[in-house]
Formats: sequence, structure tokens, C-alpha cells
Amino acid sequence: MRKAALTGLVFVACAFATNAQLSVTPRVGIEQAFTCVKYNNTSRINPMSANFSPQVGLRADYLFNKRHGPFVGLASNRSLVTYEFTNPETGDKEFSSSNGDWKLRLEAGYQVSSKAIALGKHSKAKTAPVKAGNPCAARKMMMAQAAAAKKPVMNMRIQPFVGMAFVPDPQTAITSIMRSNETVYQYSAGNWTSAFMTGVNLAFAKGDVNKYVVGIQYLRGIGNLNNESLTTPLDGKELNTQLSSSASAWNITVGMPLNFTKSKPVAQKAGAPQKPAPAMQKVIVQPKQTPAAAPAEKPKKSCGYYQKRCGRSM
Repeated sequence: MRKAALTGLVFVACAFATNAQLSVTPRVGIEQAFTCVKYNNTSRINPMSANFSPQVGLRADYLFNKRHGPFVGLASNRSLVTYEFTNPETGDKEFSSSNGDWKLRLEAGYQVSSKAIALGKHSKAKTAPVKAGNPCAARKMMMAQAAAAKKPVMNMRIQPFVGMAFVPDPQTAITSIMRSNETVYQYSAGNWTSAFMTGVNLAFAKGDVNKYVVGIQYLRGIGNLNNESLTTPLDGKELNTQLSSSASAWNITVGMPLNFTKSKPVAQKAGAPQKPAPAMQKVIVQPKQTPAAAPAEKPKKSCGYYQKRCGRSM
């Protein structure tokens, strides 16, 4: 029973794989990070009001029947903010801040895709009136209309997604350095290791050919943002300082997808009978037959004719 179930799962996976499409999209854009610091029991401090930074990334999407599928990606991350102070007693008022180091984050999740939304109408070929009895002109008009109907138009797919982001090898939360014979304490705010992410992609294509993707994404840090303690001596006593932070970010990116799976032509249903093409019937034109001329009436023979014949015989 178990062997049969595994075999069935393999067949289902193969069926999905045959209808799947893989695409890799390099992306560039801009990201704004929001990092807040909570110093002891004070309200949250925003050390950097406008933390904008450029972003580059790479994302691979694997869609089943162009409707849903998983994705993985890499992207630059700069949510870190270095929060510096010298006096722990007044660190919530007297501080300086700067952007932290660049990090590489890993992304993974699942997305769904809407049906293609047409952004234009098929152009119609301009045709001149065709005179009756001109089959060549009528055929040209039909071919022009068919070519205009097959010309692809721009379309768009809406692709919402959810996932998780991870930043390996986080920095040490609190460190101290000597600067101008003075101890400077540094707190790495926004030092998250995992984050929840969601967003939406707008995939533009012309017919079945993908052109570009515009993505909007939001992240919320959830890992490694707990309280950190700093103990410093003060007047023969120990002063405990509690530090914590929260981090979020949004970004907008643009990319050009590279497809690695060719779409198969749509096959006709097996059960549907195919109509044979109408055979060209050979029309034999017979020449018109002229009506046969009526036989000439034989002239009636008069009595004189018979008398001449009788006289000769005698």
C-alpha cells in the first residue's frame, strides 16, 4: 500500500513538473528601512528618519500552469543602524547614528498568479470594399483580418506572495570601542535574522513573451530583536541599560524575467473528433452542345416526276 501511494505521488509530481515554468529575474530598485530603538522604559526612538538605500537582487520563480508556485531569491539588505552613545544615563537623548554594514538576505515563499488581463485590443485590418465576383480580393481581405487577429497585445498578471527572509551571521548586538580616550558604546539596531515578507508583483507580457516585472514588497523583522542588557559601573554601583529595536522595510523593484521553459503548443482534446478538411471537388465544365439541326424534309415528288421515270423505262 505504501509503495503504491509513493508511486502515485511520483506520477502527480511528474505531471505538475511537465506543466511548470521556471524563470529567473534580476532586479534593481530602492528600499527604505524603518528602524526604531527602545532605550530602557522610554518611548521608541527613530535614530534615522530617512534610511533609503539602493537594492539589487535575483529571484527564481517556479510556476505550475502559470497560476501558482514557490520562489527563492537573494537580495541586498541594509536595515542595520549603528546607535552610539557615551553616557548610559543619557543615551536616549545624546546619541549618534549611522548606516550599518551591507548584508545578504535569503528569501523564500509561495505566490499565486491571476489570469492575464489584456491592456489593449486586437487591431483590425483596414479593408476596402470588395467588388462582387473578385475572389482574389476577398481572399486577401480574409488573410489580412486573420493576421491582425493573431497579433499579440500587452497583458498583465497580478501575483501576490508571502514568504520569509533570513539574514545569516548577525552582528554582535552591543560592543564598545575607544574613541578620543572615551568609551563609546555601539548598539546594532535592526539586527534581525528572520523576517516575515509579503508583497505583489505586476508581470507584464506581450502575448506569451514576458517583458518586465514590477514588484512591491514589505518586510517585518521578527528574529533576534529581543532585549539586550548593558552593564556599566557608576559611582561604585552597576547601572543596567536595556536596549531593544524593531525593524521593517519596504521596497520597489523592476526586473526582466528570463524564461528557461518553453511553453508547449496547445494539443487538441483526444475525445473531440476532428473535422476533415473539405476536399476540393473537381468541376468538369462540359462544352455547350448546340442543338442538332432538324433533318431537311425530303421534297415531295410530283406526278411529272413519275411520268418521266415511266417514260424512260419504256
